[in-house]
Amino acid sequence: MTDPIQDRFYSPLRLIFLSLCALLLMPSLAIEGSTQSAVVAVQVRDTVTYAADTTGTDTVAQASPEIGWPQSFIDEVRYQVSHADFLKSSQVGMLFYDLTADSVLYGYGEHQLMRPASVLKTLTASAALSQLGGSYQYQTCLYIKGEVADSVLQGDVYIVAGFDPRFGSDDMQAFVQALKDQGIYRIAGQVYTDVSIKDTTTLGNGWLWHWANDEIPLTPLLYNGHEGFMQKFYEYLDEEGILHPATFARAMLPSGGTRLLVSRTHSIDQILMRMLKESDNLYAESLFCQLGAQDHTPYADFTHGQRYIKRFIHDNLRLDPNDYEVTDGCGLSTYDLLSPYLIVRMLRYVHSNPNLYLHLYPSLPVAGQDGTLRNRMKSGTAFTNVHAKTGSVRRVVTLAGYCQAANGHEVCFAIFHQNVNSSRQARNFDDHLLQVLTR
Repeated sequence: MTDPIQDRFYSPLRLIFLSLCALLLMPSLAIEGSTQSAVVAVQVRDTVTYAADTTGTDTVAQASPEIGWPQSFIDEVRYQVSHADFLKSSQVGMLFYDLTADSVLYGYGEHQLMRPASVLKTLTASAALSQLGGSYQYQTCLYIKGEVADSVLQGDVYIVAGFDPRFGSDDMQAFVQALKDQGIYRIAGQVYTDVSIKDTTTLGNGWLWHWANDEIPLTPLLYNGHEGFMQKFYEYLDEEGILHPATFARAMLPSGGTRLLVSRTHSIDQILMRMLKESDNLYAESLFCQLGAQDHTPYADFTHGQRYIKRFIHDNLRLDPNDYEVTDGCGLSTYDLLSPYLIVRMLRYVHSNPNLYLHLYPSLPVAGQDGTLRNRMKSGTAFTNVHAKTGSVRRVVTLAGYCQAANGHEVCFAIFHQNVNSSRQARNFDDHLLQVLTR
């Protein structure tokens, strides 16, 4: 039981003590008040160090004339986050970064790990451009083993797959023509396919089983982006009167005794255009496979491609790859987990490296004009201004890319929605913010 006399004696002392504490804390309280209880971002050269990052708080750069950032955008984002009905039952993480001022503009839950959907394709593309180079070529090769006598190949034919989804009729005709140029009109031996560029799984790691009916099987020998390569090859041989065995078999190319007749190639830019503009999952998986093939391990599985993505995150983005999960190249996997912060970090890195940016940027969909953004932001200041990759799987909507803000500054951004009941509402939310950002 407390003594009322002591209480009366200590009360004035308590008031004095609390007053002194308040005076000491006033600077920090003033900072919080100026950002409406936001977390302050501290710029340190190429990185942003956050005092905190928790769901339900936002991150803004402290206002300054040098940044020239319109407060109206920040106010509008905060309003939308607070009032959008669909956000009451779903999660959103976003980060906007001013590339011109090298400063955070606005972030909200940007470190949350969420499914990236097809925005993951930008990470696959960036890692491939960084580690394979912009001049990288897909290759599908035709070899023979044995001698040609009296128009008969006394030996075998080997086709070495390069997992090239762009291999088409011109390429197939070149294969057949190469045999004719050698005077071959009959193959006395066997026809072998070397498909050791990847493992034999036909679905990506973490893909749902029913997607087998929706997605093209991940087989490394493709004709016009579909199965049936060998059937077409034999049809072309038949048309040119070249006799061949009725069947074919799988075998790896022997280390010696073979002769390359022709190699058909396609550039990484040809892959990126369809992969990003049209969000083609097969093209993305083929590029993921090209990364893994750098290990020169026969029948490499997804962990080989994953290793190079992690290396890119660690070496180039200077982040801990163990904080994230990437198990395919296209974003269909239910295991994939990234954050808006990582994607913005990647977009900043690409923007600062012309050898990467000049390949990636032209491949992104353009708002209201082409690709998966052709029917979005068809008017207003975001029209043809926003160049960004879309992402969408069940209950997940994402968007990441570049635009020019109203003040002329270049901006990169990433917005992730998860557990949404209405994809349309999430897309409208994103489009509205980008209209405000650019006007």
